[in-house]
Amino acid sequence: MEIDVSGTVCPQTVLIVRRCLAELDPGEELRVVGDYPPAERSIRRSCHKHGFDVSSAPVRDPETDFALRIRVPSAANPENAAPETS
Repeated sequence: MEIDVSGTVCPQTVLIVRRCLAELDPGEELRVVGDYPPAERSIRRSCHKHGFDVSSAPVRDPETDFALRIRVPSAANPENAAPETS
């Protein structure tokens, strides 16, 4: 699954990602692209806190854009993951 959170800011970006992760099964991956660097940090922090594996993905313009791959591990329970705000 892929979502684009460009044009949105925290905490909306984290809430959007949380909803999408709740739809995925263990082992599945969510790709998130966006254009607001503080959102990338918030998404990473929230995902790490709740046991998701997060890695960077290639982007067109690394100066302004970001892309993340978030994998749902078998131990994570995205429905109970509290959203983080920054």
